[in-house]
Amino acid sequence: MKKFAKWSIVMMIMLVIATACSSNESSKEKEVDLGKVESGTYTNEYFGISLKLPEAWIVQDAETINELNEAGKEVIAGDDEEKKKDLDIAEQKTLNLLTISKEPLGSDEANPNLFILAEKVSLLQGIKTSGDYLAALQKMLTDSQLPYTFGESSTVKIGGKEFEVIEATLDAGEIVVSQKYYSALVDGYALSLAATYFDEASKAEMDKIIADIKIK
Repeated sequence: MKKFAKWSIVMMIMLVIATACSSNESSKEKEVDLGKVESGTYTNEYFGISLKLPEAWIVQDAETINELNEAGKEVIAGDDEEKKKDLDIAEQKTLNLLTISKEPLGSDEANPNLFILAEKVSLLQGIKTSGDYLAALQKMLTDSQLPYTFGESSTVKIGGKEFEVIEATLDAGEIVVSQKYYSALVDGYALSLAATYFDEASKAEMDKIIADIKIK
């Protein structure tokens, strides 16, 4: 796997598996719908989100996401069967609302991308606030023993809604990948955004996409 593809995949799925090990229930409830993309705009009535998608960016389908999750689990878990089971549990209880990327996933090009996900808070042990959610995420990333560093957490308004945000950077030597994780509690769910970028230009692209999100 080429260097950009490998580390893009690792960073992209980390939010999906972030809080799995802190939950001992499995989610059978799917009260929230996944939203829809029509005429270049993503909308989700449950969360009140709307986002006009960047022109020529790619909306990833469920089959592609599943394939990348499997590849990423191999990178993260290796031969650790218990860790693989934890990742499987996480995948089952996380709702992937939207995944968009500038290039096809798995491309060897630097590929800015955005995930929007949701998890039911009642299924997550010890998660009472969006800050708790990001703290659990940071612990999971640290425990992965991948070379992460973190900035200070802060708050930012997206579409008028306050989100907790933290920046993580993975310096793999061959490449540096950065990611901003945003989280807010909405109607019993932890609504999370994960924006991945590689340099100042792609950071500016991701910041603009985030700024354009509207929330009712």
